[in-house]
Amino acid sequence: MQVSPLDWERTAAEAAELLSAYIQINTVNPPGNETEGARFLQDILKRNGIGSEIIESKPGRGSLVSGCTAGAVPEIMLLHHIDVVQAEAGRWQVEPFSGCVRNGELWGRGALDCKGLGIIELMAFLLLKRQGLDPERRIVYAATADEEAGGAWGVPWLLQHHPEKFQTRYVINEGVGWGLRTGSRNVYLCQVAEKGSCWLKITFEGRPGHGSIPHDENCVLHMARAMQVLGNHRFGLQCAAPVRLLMEALAREQEYMRPEQFLGLMDPACSCATFDLIADAPMREMLGALLTNTMVPTVAQAGKKTNVIPSECFCEVDARILPGTTPEELTSLIERLLTDAGCRGFTVELPGGSRASESSMDTELYRVLGDTIEQHDPRGMLLPYLSPGATDSRFFRERGVVAYGMQFDASIESNRLIHGHDERISLRHLLFGIQVLYDTLRRFLV
Repeated sequence: MQVSPLDWERTAAEAAELLSAYIQINTVNPPGNETEGARFLQDILKRNGIGSEIIESKPGRGSLVSGCTAGAVPEIMLLHHIDVVQAEAGRWQVEPFSGCVRNGELWGRGALDCKGLGIIELMAFLLLKRQGLDPERRIVYAATADEEAGGAWGVPWLLQHHPEKFQTRYVINEGVGWGLRTGSRNVYLCQVAEKGSCWLKITFEGRPGHGSIPHDENCVLHMARAMQVLGNHRFGLQCAAPVRLLMEALAREQEYMRPEQFLGLMDPACSCATFDLIADAPMREMLGALLTNTMVPTVAQAGKKTNVIPSECFCEVDARILPGTTPEELTSLIERLLTDAGCRGFTVELPGGSRASESSMDTELYRVLGDTIEQHDPRGMLLPYLSPGATDSRFFRERGVVAYGMQFDASIESNRLIHGHDERISLRHLLFGIQVLYDTLRRFLV
């Protein structure tokens, strides 16, 4: 089928306008307010002749899904989440929900995580429709709720209550990762696996009393000691299969150390000393997250009055585990570490933990993504990646669906902007993502 040439300059302008408007819809979770974002997307689809519906798991917690009209299982689901994390407005250079453009970048909470991907997917979908390729016959566009708070009211709920609407062979979703420029290649990462996510709550009980009379049963002191022990704990190194492939490929391309030293990071006997040789902090941080389990104390809550020693307090820990470690093993390790450190009166709760998940790279979609990236960026190369962060992809992988996460940015700095201050996306990368995804999807339709 002959298709007319696309006006990419016009496409870039339309994408920037849509993303700016999307960011201006405040969908901070909690409370989420995703229904308003879903209505925004539904209106755009409707104007382009594409049907969709909004499904609410509870009032205000809406997800959108377009309707596949072929009567068969769709080839690909284009997935992103509508909700975003909070933003400390006083620490941003711009208003976090302004969606303003400065110096070729579009700023705002969600620009990278992950409303930017939502617009990349939407524009690729719309361009296929405008070219007369009827993408809705084989591709589903979905925008879901509650990813940032664990997903209970989003993808898991939808898969349980409306499984027929979320059947697909492949999922293209967010990639929580980083890109990398080397001296000779631009490295783009495809998230084929991710760590398991374990959010733990540790409660400490002690003897209450007056703040003027110290005693050694103060639960706040035990909590403080526990947080220090957990925060300082160093796990042994593990190298999952996707990470090994990534490291072997990067050894030839990276410029941080000699190739043999870089490969030494996979050897537990010398890896810790080798880490110290990496002067680039973002690279050192990310490699550490890829090669070890991690746990980071993130929340602490104790007394309410300065002169009262509380009887109870708690802290929360964000732990991420590699393949080969179970949530139950992590819980046992934490209990042992705290007991050995002399902490008393504590209980460890794991409200919900997920194991690491992985998708095969031996698929048509992975090969097409790699070929398309190299067509658009002759210096580009696609490599597999294990994400330290959790995404909704894990719920599809649990059902045997191949899920890939993409972030169309060959820049390691972008990773630090996700959930951080001054989150923003390059308009150049926004357009690049649309072009790569559009051409990838075309190959599946024609």
